[in-house]
Amino acid sequence: MSQAPLKTVSVEEGVVVNILSEKHNKIIERIELLGEVIHLGKATPRRSSLKEVIAKLYGKNPELIVIKYIKSEYGSHRSVFRANIYEDPQRLKFFEPDHLIKRG
Repeated sequence: MSQAPLKTVSVEEGVVVNILSEKHNKIIERIELLGEVIHLGKATPRRSSLKEVIAKLYGKNPELIVIKYIKSEYGSHRSVFRANIYEDPQRLKFFEPDHLIKRG
């Protein structure tokens, strides 16, 4: 049984992004997200397109968003993701590993 989403946005036909939990980490100055993407008949979304959707949803610059992971569930059209939204680029560079920043 899945939980009710906090925020939902329809990206295109058959693709919906749901934010399942949102934590404001005041010490690190970031928002920590757990979400899911329902992608009926589509491939797992790219990190770059997911960053764009989150950026629009939260009114932030996509360069301040790091997608920690996107995990697809075999046999279903659902992927779970974890992302962080930072307030400034210095905090992002301090807390996130270089390989995740480069991945986009």
